[in-house]
Amino acid sequence: MTPNRLPLLALPVMIGQEFKAWWYLLIVAGSSVFKNGFSWWAVLSIGAALLFIIGLAAVRYWRFSYLIDDTAVTINSGLFVKKVRHIPYPNIQTLSHQQWFFLQPFGLETLNIETSSKDGKEGAGTLYAVSTSVGQLIEAHRHHQPLSVTEPSETQLDESATPTFDARYQISARDLNLYAATSMGFLAILAALGWLWNKLDDVIPKTWQQNAFDQLAHLAVLVLVVFGILFLAVAVLISYLNLLQRYYHFTLTKQAHTLTATRGFFKRLEVSVRISRIQAVRMRQSLLRHWLHLTTIQALLASNAADEEKDNDLVLLPVIKADQALTRMHHFVDWVPATTPDFIRVPRTNHWYYVRNWLLWNLLFVAIISFVVGHFWPQWLLWTMVLSALWVLIQSLQGWYAAKNAGVSIIYAHTLLVQNGSLWNLTQYVVRRQNIQALSLNQSIWMTRKHIAHLELHIRRGDGNESVEVRYLKAETVEKILDWYQQR
Repeated sequence: MTPNRLPLLALPVMIGQEFKAWWYLLIVAGSSVFKNGFSWWAVLSIGAALLFIIGLAAVRYWRFSYLIDDTAVTINSGLFVKKVRHIPYPNIQTLSHQQWFFLQPFGLETLNIETSSKDGKEGAGTLYAVSTSVGQLIEAHRHHQPLSVTEPSETQLDESATPTFDARYQISARDLNLYAATSMGFLAILAALGWLWNKLDDVIPKTWQQNAFDQLAHLAVLVLVVFGILFLAVAVLISYLNLLQRYYHFTLTKQAHTLTATRGFFKRLEVSVRISRIQAVRMRQSLLRHWLHLTTIQALLASNAADEEKDNDLVLLPVIKADQALTRMHHFVDWVPATTPDFIRVPRTNHWYYVRNWLLWNLLFVAIISFVVGHFWPQWLLWTMVLSALWVLIQSLQGWYAAKNAGVSIIYAHTLLVQNGSLWNLTQYVVRRQNIQALSLNQSIWMTRKHIAHLELHIRRGDGNESVEVRYLKAETVEKILDWYQQR
């Protein structure tokens, strides 16, 4: 069979990918040019760098081809070192369809094929701006269905062709707004704005900066506080709008043994995964969502299906009432319990150990900070002591929060539910025994005398490992779970 070439529209998509990989160096180079003054040599250097990046994408496009047969997807690439990537259909963990708004009129999309390879880049293949029929063909091979695919121009309004789902969920406008409004993503936006300000500091002439600081020095404290609030409001608004467009029309469907999540406004993203490939189901609540009794449900996969979400996990339900989470999720993943089981929690007498551990490190931290401030800036020592006391109190409450929410439960014959709290997050894991990579009982000498132990389990996640630990349980509880695990 003759390999297929990518459409011409794949070239600008690949150029965009190259710029995304080199953006940091381009910004640094551009800022240094403005800082050192205009120079034709500097402009020519940046121009040469831009041409080099475009040339890399052009070479990738020229040497790229793919072949879809009855057994596998084969991808050929490389100039000096030819690479042939052979991906059998049974090895595909997830298949994601990404369609930017400018590709929709042409019926084109980008396909990301993920396997369980330990090296995500080598274990996955990407087909840029291919026809939507290519994705349909791969899906048909994956699920052993008849290979009847339709081109976008051949879409028929036939009600009998409408797919039937075993379960379906679509986020409502209210829930989407609630999810975006309760996100802590604005903290990352603040960090990004701070980094951008630091780069602008390198670009803006020093005389301009000095004039600006002189003007700010004459402003009242109230005006500076208003500026700070506006800066925070901009970060919150950016995070809010970003989540709105990212999870626009989020839909989760179950068809036979496959889950499909679809979302996005500017870029429509569709990810399909077989239920048997899910390593664990994780339900996570930030402190704010815990107060509002909301939770987010994700699937841990042995692939990088959700790479753009920064944690490689596939969102199954962005936001749902905590008391409805298990019931709703049971409709999609049958080994998730329909009701909340009884937890074996950390005994109250052991809560102190959590608080103590949080206090030890933080007391050492504030002691060092207070010593440095008292030595170099003694006039600020009183304020430092007040803030240090407040910090220690907050960390003590964090330790109590973690202890109060830690626990385990064996559900069904082959499923474990683990719950812990850390950094103001409450997290639950539902994992089958067959997906636990390792499980261990950890004890120190003094813990042995007190009959307490730590439970630690490892779950495959992306290219790495997710470690889950519940500390200071009764030793007999941990031994019971260890016996349960060894029955596999």
